[in-house]
Amino acid sequence: MGLGTGILTGHLVTLRRFLRTFLVGQGRTLKRRGGGHQPLDFFRKPAPGTEPVIDQGPTTEGLFTVEYPDERLPTRERFRVLPVLIYDDEDGYVRCTSCNICAKVCPPQCIWMTHAQGPDGNPVPMPEDFFIDMDVCMNCGFCAEYCPFDAIKMDQNFEQSNYERHQTHIYSLQDLLVSSTYYAQTHPEAWASADEVAERNKVKKKKDQRLQKALAGPASGRPAPAAVS
Repeated sequence: MGLGTGILTGHLVTLRRFLRTFLVGQGRTLKRRGGGHQPLDFFRKPAPGTEPVIDQGPTTEGLFTVEYPDERLPTRERFRVLPVLIYDDEDGYVRCTSCNICAKVCPPQCIWMTHAQGPDGNPVPMPEDFFIDMDVCMNCGFCAEYCPFDAIKMDQNFEQSNYERHQTHIYSLQDLLVSSTYYAQTHPEAWASADEVAERNKVKKKKDQRLQKALAGPASGRPAPAAVS
């Protein structure tokens, strides 16, 4: 390719898109793919959770407008925003053991936690509390990747705006907890993958070991950890 040919090709592609959008076919490509139920939709608003999902395919021509929040783009499964903590639906078992690995690998250091303690002051493998500063989190997913107990997953909820940032933007344990059923619904392909199935089996084995250790605790003078739902 000669000198400057790539720049010229890019300009020609831009010119083609301009002509097809505004001049070709007497406005044929001016038709919006998306754009609401009516041309001016001031009064007819969809109920929350029922907004139409508008997708732009590779063959879509013309202007493409998504009138958010009355319309939405599809949320892809691999799209990630903030971490969440998984608990199992059947018994309320919180997978996090407060091992602190996620806090150590977090690049912006936005995760911190407090270790739970039993009545005798000995630590138990559970978080007393767990915090993530959403304004500092860079959505890298390192915490979910390095968690040895499959306790942290990346969520898709991107609507985090509010009117106060100093307290409501710091998520605590109760804010971060989501059920395994929720994760299975939002990430069906990942949930059914062989890696996830193998990881869940490992978690179940570790959970059984922790349960046996907890049940043996009173006999050895160590209290059993309380379940968190």
